[in-house]
Amino acid sequence: MKNLQKLFSTTLVVCLAITLFSCDKEDEQLSTEVGIVGKWQIESTDIMIDGKSYEAYIEESISELKQQLGDNYSETMGDAIRASLDEFDPNSAFENTTIEFKSDKTVIVTDEDGSGTGTWVADGKQLTINFDDESQKYTVRSLTNSQASLAMDGGFDDIEIEDADLPMTTEMILNLKK
Repeated sequence: MKNLQKLFSTTLVVCLAITLFSCDKEDEQLSTEVGIVGKWQIESTDIMIDGKSYEAYIEESISELKQQLGDNYSETMGDAIRASLDEFDPNSAFENTTIEFKSDKTVIVTDEDGSGTGTWVADGKQLTINFDDESQKYTVRSLTNSQASLAMDGGFDDIEIEDADLPMTTEMILNLKK
């Protein structure tokens, strides 16, 4: 019986050790200052409106339109809205785009139209990219050795449209991969 307990205890300790020390370094969260350095490919983009995905926000808006218009609403209206919005694809705007953050605090953004050079500054989870007189501020949502997610405030908080429930909060999320 003691041998069985000893075997069980030893097995338990070995399993715990394997679990504790086998963390994948690829998934380890890094500080912005250190982890952002390198060349990143924009893998995808997400647009968030009032905390919902772009697609969910549009569907919710169409549903509200149905309620407001009642019998005057037709599916053709919803289809027309969806079709016009299908033309907007944030991923196509960043196809083949790379961002290279260098350790000397310079940044090079390259896309199909060429490349541009600027500077970058990290302050905790905040990342600012400066090009000439323009600054883009991002919040680092996650950052590992191989993936990053950066969120940029859409800046539409102060737009007012008559009879609309605004201001709305918008966010563009860049999903990056090394």
